[in-house]
Amino acid sequence: MLDDVDEALTLVLGEYIVQRISECRADVKKFEEKYGMSFEEYEERLGVDIDLSHEHEMDYALWGALLDELEELERRLGQLKWKSENS
Repeated sequence: MLDDVDEALTLVLGEYIVQRISECRADVKKFEEKYGMSFEEYEERLGVDIDLSHEHEMDYALWGALLDELEELERRLGQLKWKSENS
């Protein structure tokens, strides 16, 4: 019985993490399309070629947070040892 509960929780958590990863990737892609570059390039150019406006600073913070969240979610998914047919 306990194994069934553990498996069900792992499945539900895994599905949630996969969904969240998909959402984060979509949001990261929006920033890449908006600026036409990767986060690393944006970070290098911010304050040099890209002015330090409120919008640019907020985008930098949000974009970086998305990448951090994506990395953490992928790590946790690996820990679950859960694989989706859609990955």
